[in-house]
Amino acid sequence: MKPKWSKIADLAAQEVKLRQKISLLCLMEMTFKRPANQRTISFDEIAKETKLPLNEVEILVMKALAQGLVRGHIDQVAGVVNMTWVQPRVLDRSQVAAMATTLDTWMLSITEMEKLIESRANEILTN
Repeated sequence: MKPKWSKIADLAAQEVKLRQKISLLCLMEMTFKRPANQRTISFDEIAKETKLPLNEVEILVMKALAQGLVRGHIDQVAGVVNMTWVQPRVLDRSQVAAMATTLDTWMLSITEMEKLIESRANEILTN
């Protein structure tokens, strides 16, 4: 993208801000795409996806947390971020379809858990 925006003076002047916003959006998208119970993201993964140096990842995550774009906590020792929430935003059709699939999977898991509890709790419920 840089070759295209470097030709436009206003965009070239704001390159640092643009890169930061793109990196924040990338972090949000990484969080959104993951199932809610698998939102532990390593600094290495974030660096690879955002194309940032590893030493800038923690700063990026802190900015995202401070701006309320995501919620979670940083485990600096382990080099991971545990995300618990991501700011809702406009979704395209494929993202809505992915959410529907996720909801279907959750419903199936809930039904299976309900059947498991009923079968194992039968003795308790009958006494």
